[in-house]
Amino acid sequence: MFNVTRTYPAPDSIARGHYNKEDVLQILKPMFFEKCYLCERDDIQDVEVEHFVPHQSNEALKYDWDNLYYSCSRCNSIKSNSHINLLDCTDSNIDVSKMIRFLIPSVPDGKVTVEATATTPCDKTNNTVALLDACYNLDNTALRGISRETLMEQMWEYFTELLIARQTLRKKNSGKTEKQNAEETIEAMLDVKHPFSIFWRYYYLSDTFLTQNYPNLRIGL
Repeated sequence: MFNVTRTYPAPDSIARGHYNKEDVLQILKPMFFEKCYLCERDDIQDVEVEHFVPHQSNEALKYDWDNLYYSCSRCNSIKSNSHINLLDCTDSNIDVSKMIRFLIPSVPDGKVTVEATATTPCDKTNNTVALLDACYNLDNTALRGISRETLMEQMWEYFTELLIARQTLRKKNSGKTEKQNAEETIEAMLDVKHPFSIFWRYYYLSDTFLTQNYPNLRIGL
């Protein structure tokens, strides 16, 4: 999960009683770095406008600009109306990326680790951990099994790029240009705009070789 700065004013469609029109998505998409705010997948073909607080036919919540988030259909379906009282990634008073740790599994069909970083996390953190664990791991239906497989393969494609870049930095026969390109690849992956950036950030922070030899990459983490 990553922090987002919401922009104002609200799109014109909101005042007219529409929350999923083109002008709404044109603002939400870049605001959320073109990523689902829950799973961090980008290039979403099944974009949905998600209500952070379930509106349940409450008109005020349904058309509240502050309540509209950029999501993929998988995460929106899993969150539904059952996950509430969550950490808000648009809240500038908290850094959601530091409150929950994300670790990629050793194999694509393994279980993603989602856990609170605090010893005694608050209720909102625990609730958010439960939701994100489901977003990454739930495969209780045939469709969710397929969508999870697609999600994990996308994540692993990037993870492979990270590992190749790391190996290039470690190899003594890598040339200067090769190493520069590899470092720039990792730097780009650590940027919040990159798909699944939270995973690459926690990977980097746990990798002694990278943190000791390329400490400049830690800036902003």
